[in-house]
Amino acid sequence: MPADVRPYLVPQPGIVVWQPWMLLGAQEWCPLPAAVDGWDPGTDLRVARRVQVDAQRFRQETGLELDDVALTVSWTSSTTNMTEASPPVRFDPSGATVADTILVGERLSGILTLRTTVSLVRPSDRRAIGVAAVPGSVLAEHVQQVVLESVSSMFPVHEIDFSHTRLSPAASWHLETSTDLTAPFYGTFRVLINKRDRELSAAVARGAKDRRQQALLDELHGDVAALLLELALHLRDELAEREEWPSDSVGDVLSRTVAASPLPVAAPPSPAELADFRTQVSGAIRHLGRGRIFQ
Repeated sequence: MPADVRPYLVPQPGIVVWQPWMLLGAQEWCPLPAAVDGWDPGTDLRVARRVQVDAQRFRQETGLELDDVALTVSWTSSTTNMTEASPPVRFDPSGATVADTILVGERLSGILTLRTTVSLVRPSDRRAIGVAAVPGSVLAEHVQQVVLESVSSMFPVHEIDFSHTRLSPAASWHLETSTDLTAPFYGTFRVLINKRDRELSAAVARGAKDRRQQALLDELHGDVAALLLELALHLRDELAEREEWPSDSVGDVLSRTVAASPLPVAAPPSPAELADFRTQVSGAIRHLGRGRIFQ
């Protein structure tokens, strides 16, 4: 049986209408973007969406009443693979409902997958053949991914004393990488911060930033993004061996990094071209909204 075919009746497309996710900003609601730029790790996100069900057609096609189902929302962080959920929300007699939930910032990072479902919360009294009978059965679902843009969301961040490692004790940070393109990106890439650089360590810590701390974060963000782009260019031949890499694998992230970049060159440069290449990388990173942005 195909994975997307369920052993019970489900509504046809269009019977459940998923309104866009909305994000509460400083003062007003706005559409949830594909990437939340400048998100500060630890900051809660409040999101909401409306869902409308054609009650009559839903009943005809599933054998269920709206009282039998509820709207559920769950979310998974790519860096931890932990999934959380909000309490189910019932539909009103017209088939409308609103999911409004707060995503706890301390448990968010990386790519956030939001899953909204219309699920069975109680067995139907009809007990007809083909009608969903097990609580939790999913009748309809919608999945959306959101990238939380910050250095510590792009990569796990760890603080260590570089003097106890092979790394230069005078360096401020190091990016651990892998050339295994099938490996999980968020399990193999991480930023190491040297504890000896107390100013950078304080800037990376959660909480509000002053102007200098934000400048340090912007510089780190831009430098790490530039390194990631250069690594992707070095592996361009290997990346081209597949049209599509497993989701969130090293190959997937590096391929998307190259595809999103406006960089006009396709390979690392010769020594004579190195200076121009670094300028182009700097411009490409800023074009992507990484690092310090012109005011």
